[in-house]
Amino acid sequence: MWLRRGQLVLARQVQGVLVTARPTSRFMASDASDGRGPVYTSIVKAVTDNLAPTEVELIDDSASHAGHAGMKGKEARESHFKLKVVSDKFDGLRLVQRHQLVYALLADQFAAGLHALNIVAKTPAEMSK
Repeated sequence: MWLRRGQLVLARQVQGVLVTARPTSRFMASDASDGRGPVYTSIVKAVTDNLAPTEVELIDDSASHAGHAGMKGKEARESHFKLKVVSDKFDGLRLVQRHQLVYALLADQFAAGLHALNIVAKTPAEMSK
């Protein structure tokens, strides 16, 4: 169940990790019972299962891109996301290596129609600065 925190932030615990979402006013409804679609759910699961994050924030920005050229003729409803993940697994990795790790974890989602992913990948130490 999602917990409302203020006007913009929704949060819930997933395997002991606080997962937050800031839906835009253009958020597209999905068929999932918690208001999140299968791509959203699979991204959160892949990230949480593999990176043991202390924080995950995932924003579905698909509705903002529904009419752009890259989406013409595509059936995917969930195609554009912004992901912020904080994990010790990023320690010692350069930015490009962090992004490559996240892209590798989400290869199935990209193959299934995920089109764009904006990634912020930090360590807990970087977040405390």
